[in-house]
Amino acid sequence: MIWQGLEEFFQVVEQGSFTKAAKVLDVSTSHISRQLTQLETRIDTRLINRTTRTISLTDAGHQYLISLKTIRQALNDATDHLQGTQQSPKGLIRLTGAGDFMSNQIAPLLATFMKTYPQVNIEIDFSGRNVNLIEEGFDLAIRFGRMQDSNLIARPLTTRHMSLVATTHYLETYGTPDTPDDLVHHNCLIAITNRWRFNVEGKVKEIKVQGNWRSNNGDAIKQACIADLGIAHLAKDLAQPLVDQGKLVYLLDDYQVSDNATWLVYPKKDLIPHRVRLLIDFLLSQF
Repeated sequence: MIWQGLEEFFQVVEQGSFTKAAKVLDVSTSHISRQLTQLETRIDTRLINRTTRTISLTDAGHQYLISLKTIRQALNDATDHLQGTQQSPKGLIRLTGAGDFMSNQIAPLLATFMKTYPQVNIEIDFSGRNVNLIEEGFDLAIRFGRMQDSNLIARPLTTRHMSLVATTHYLETYGTPDTPDDLVHHNCLIAITNRWRFNVEGKVKEIKVQGNWRSNNGDAIKQACIADLGIAHLAKDLAQPLVDQGKLVYLLDDYQVSDNATWLVYPKKDLIPHRVRLLIDFLLSQF
């Protein structure tokens, strides 16, 4: 009895209508409506607001959906784990992350992993936003900086040393900053955040910068910097080739912090699918 109506609820939400849900489940629309009504009566809570044209989740329905997704995922994970330990791992792994590190370093490793496990499917979402892994169904994320979400496990992959760079032409035109505080008078090319961190007299200090160019793509920031638009805060492995070529110069090196870690992040749960555990171990081993 406890499971009755749950699949109908899932399908109505996922399909966006009673009619489409009925088609997916190969039942009548009246059956869907009856099952949902009985479910709401049983838990004494309205889950869906119904009109003649649209449906929408109530606040309680939204929270209930999140909890049920967690339970359904746990059931799927239990099956996947059992199957994975008994045979070659297979199934989908969804990752999210952004930036050049994701595209230049993680993506090639994923390709290598898939050569070893050809029955695994990989889906990569290059998103700069802070994706909710549990609600949006992601297995792993690559994140940069300080971790704050206590509902996630964060494993360090590597430390990326940061650098401040600009062209000599920009500096000749607008001057060279002597301290991090001077950056407020410059056009700064902003990536993920406009709060840049520096080591000032042994303490980490945040400087809020501003500028007319903003992008979550490292290559776009590099190109804007090379074009004399302003000062960029780039990972040193990105900046070094351009410094070697004489296109950029380093600034304020003595003030750079050294705690900019790159993390492999995944939800806390008792059972992780075997294929996901294999990928976690593989990525950790590479760094």
